[in-house]
Amino acid sequence: MTVRPEERARWTIQEAERLLMSLNGVLSARVVARPGGAIEEIHLLTTDEVKPKQTVRNVESALLSYFDLSVDHRKISVAQTDERRPVALDVDERPVQLLPVPEPGPAQRRLLFVNHRMETERASQVRHRVDIEWDGDLFTGEGVAADVPRAKMEAVSAATLQAVEFAAQSRMEDERRSITLALDGVKLVEAFDRSYVLVAVHAICGRHITSLSGATEVNGSPDRAAIMAALQATDRWVRGQF
Repeated sequence: MTVRPEERARWTIQEAERLLMSLNGVLSARVVARPGGAIEEIHLLTTDEVKPKQTVRNVESALLSYFDLSVDHRKISVAQTDERRPVALDVDERPVQLLPVPEPGPAQRRLLFVNHRMETERASQVRHRVDIEWDGDLFTGEGVAADVPRAKMEAVSAATLQAVEFAAQSRMEDERRSITLALDGVKLVEAFDRSYVLVAVHAICGRHITSLSGATEVNGSPDRAAIMAALQATDRWVRGQF
């Protein structure tokens, strides 16, 4: 039976990119489409967990299954980095259960970046403050680091994670339950003639540890890209806890 265009599953670029980000090994996804919905290009940044040819097949299958979209494999480009997805750390050497990231409820609003401020503490030391908003409430996290590029990205990422922790704790009905977001690493990588910031996070809730990652293209300040990558890594997981 022929399916008329109006009967096909509707989709958006954001939904397609979100789907591709859920595939094994994919750190970043960018979809370029023409008006009317025809996909022109798909660019992926992946770890070396999955070979590029398999990633291309995964993309074709996922888009066809979820959105009834058939994409020529020649339109899909894959760049790999040796940065692996973070693995679970068991700090007290007891068994740890890795959980899938829960799906957030449809009515829950995203965590939003509001502001980034810097204050000089002493010679070569800078305090970073990151403000985020969640459902109309403002939360602030802080991080201190030397005034050098790598340390600054780590400090703003840590400040962002602290602000997200505060936001999550404000929603906890059980005071005995807590959420901890531990920064596992920050890295600046080059791919597709662009620069990206990758942020890896361990999300800890009770006895469970979930490995999260986010990637954002650098358009201006690497510090801002690190903030957005940290939010990308944690937003869906945090909203899925409530």
